[in-house]
Amino acid sequence: MYKLPDGQLDIFTLIHPLEDMLDPQNRWVLRAKAMPWEELEQTLSTKLYSSRGAPAKPLRMMLGAMMIGDHLKCSDAETVRLIQESPYMQYFVGLQEFTHERLFAPLSLSLFRKKITPAIEREIRRIIRTAGVQEIGEDA
Repeated sequence: MYKLPDGQLDIFTLIHPLEDMLDPQNRWVLRAKAMPWEELEQTLSTKLYSSRGAPAKPLRMMLGAMMIGDHLKCSDAETVRLIQESPYMQYFVGLQEFTHERLFAPLSLSLFRKKITPAIEREIRRIIRTAGVQEIGEDA
């Protein structure tokens, strides 16, 4: 016997953790798992964020977006659009579920990028290198 669906969608069919839906061998998934996000957060949060003002976007989100834009050599506006469209990139920047919403304005990424001094950039590279993270696209 076949029963026609009643049109009501089960909430559990709508909401899945993003990680469960993604190819575990995708370059963005592999890099996200290899990145030392906690160490970057602990080391850089006080250097990049003020204790005053409006709540800031998470460091992983902004640093991850900056890495995506740098790797793909695209503008901040294009980077924001690419992240908005790609569940893999949303996973890389730390989201647990896919969203169609824009995560932040391109200006936010531009302002974050200006905070990355040469000393902070060296620190980021040192932490990533120490963790043994390869560049995106490199074979293991």
